[in-house]
Amino acid sequence: MLTPAYVNSYLDSHLAERQVNKIQHGFPSPRYWNELSVPLDEIGEDRLRLRATGDQSHVFLYVGVPYCLPTDPGKCGYCLFPVEEFKGNPALEDYYGYVEREAEMYREQMEGSVLAGAYFGGGTSNLYRAPVYHRLMDMVRRLFPEIADGADLTLEGIPQLFSREKMQAIRDSGMNRISMGVQQVNERLNSFSGRKQTTKHVIQSLEWARELGLAANVDLIFGWPQQTVDTMLEDLETLVSWDVYDITHYELNVGGPTDFALNRFHELPSTLANLEMYRAGRDFLLDHGYQQLSTYNFRRPGDPVAKDFREGYLPRFEHMDTLGLGYAAITFFGNPALAPGRSWSFINQRNLAKYKEAVDNGRFPVERGFRHTPDDWLLMVLFRSLISTEIDRVQYRAAFGLDVYEKFATVWDALAERSYAEITAERIKLTGDGAFYAPMISALLAEERYRELREEAARRKKESRRPVDVTLGASGD
Repeated sequence: MLTPAYVNSYLDSHLAERQVNKIQHGFPSPRYWNELSVPLDEIGEDRLRLRATGDQSHVFLYVGVPYCLPTDPGKCGYCLFPVEEFKGNPALEDYYGYVEREAEMYREQMEGSVLAGAYFGGGTSNLYRAPVYHRLMDMVRRLFPEIADGADLTLEGIPQLFSREKMQAIRDSGMNRISMGVQQVNERLNSFSGRKQTTKHVIQSLEWARELGLAANVDLIFGWPQQTVDTMLEDLETLVSWDVYDITHYELNVGGPTDFALNRFHELPSTLANLEMYRAGRDFLLDHGYQQLSTYNFRRPGDPVAKDFREGYLPRFEHMDTLGLGYAAITFFGNPALAPGRSWSFINQRNLAKYKEAVDNGRFPVERGFRHTPDDWLLMVLFRSLISTEIDRVQYRAAFGLDVYEKFATVWDALAERSYAEITAERIKLTGDGAFYAPMISALLAEERYRELREEAARRKKESRRPVDVTLGASGD
């Protein structure tokens, strides 16, 4: 266990850093996913075995698209996700045929599963023409004939690519929610991304969704170049005035060879200003009747069409089965009931040609993965719980046979002393600025294991540079 002195020193030294979302891929960071051979047959057997014993959760499905519209600067100025430039519908529909074929590979091991929810992301999933949304849902129903009554089936897109025809096809296909990456309502600030989105596009898309009975989420980013607390609050006030029930408000992730990192870094708000924006945005939404459901998601009660979807929500929190289909899609599969080393995270090929080549050859298009130990899986689930800002000690005790407070007591106590968490016998809840610092908290909880992974990575790197001894032994074999 980390010492109290180390924990407090860690917190003091990391509070001034950007608190970007490091929790998205759970534990560990994908940089440690070094297993090049992921045993999909073994995973399939475990899925079927758990299902036969009734020890399973429902499945969450992710279906990805590689393509985005070209922008200047490229990749909207800030995006760190792998994407391909959109060059027309023939390439997009050809790609979708590969996704259908990949889905068929999973048909046997998914037999009998119930679909708890699906997210069609990317890339830009509303690039598809209207008829393709029916094909998408037909594929989903072939893979999951049983879909839970409360399943949230969300299609992600950008406002300028929605049309009423597409929106109606999305609704008629069986999808029930759209998520729009608006990022900035302010057109001047939005122009830095090179996107052609206008306020009219956003309003029109929301009106069509409301008319057709689709729930709608809007994503906004704070910490944008030249953004101030006032311009951020103006955007939030606009969304509230438009009756947007579901708002995701998250901090800009700056890094890599992006335009914002290379050419606009000097225009970014300071880390202290980002914390001020988080507080102002949170308080504004809470004052207007929204509830904070996760670190970044706020929802106002009363939406007549919304499902109870929550980021990181799992029907059974300790068993995760998130199936990813398509280019760069990620799968999570694990359960404390499995033997050590049989819980996995893995990612599909991030090279489109290699993705297609694998499918053409009848192989699962997996690029690399990570085999979890039982302690790794505990951290994986704990990271997901932090997204919801609340950790149920009773659930963890039943699932893992331990008290999650006692295992990380020095961390929780330090957070409580700083008013970032409240601890009771039943739960640990992030409070105050605790949700803002959730990425830092997750990294601290995993610090000891990350040390081991860093040392292991260093050993591998050293061994890969070691000269190979090609001399024969004395026996001359």
